[in-house]
Amino acid sequence: METRSVYEADDEVQALALQEALEREGIAAVLINHRDTAYPGITDRLRHGTEIRVEVDQVERASQLIREFIAAEPVEGPPIAPPPDPGPAPGLRGPGWLITTLLFLGLLATTAYFLSVK
Repeated sequence: METRSVYEADDEVQALALQEALEREGIAAVLINHRDTAYPGITDRLRHGTEIRVEVDQVERASQLIREFIAAEPVEGPPIAPPPDPGPAPGLRGPGWLITTLLFLGLLATTAYFLSVK
């Protein structure tokens, strides 16, 4: 199996998404990461991203699919999750009964300590 490089992505996540898109179309894609190696401090200084390679007979089709994938606009729609409420959570708006009780118990314990000292 002879392969050729069709694209080099700066971001590995983009390379993984492109690999998945190519494989969905029946094109086997191989990723070669030039940034991370098994040997610390040894990297390919001329290359800095993740290379996508496909078989020689599928280069044209893969290049076309990659161009379409990159040119595609993101799908507009409602967010997946609602935005977080910027206000405080219910029950945390003020000191609350627990904090007030702890303050009074601390004051009571301090008073009892000073009254019991001879």
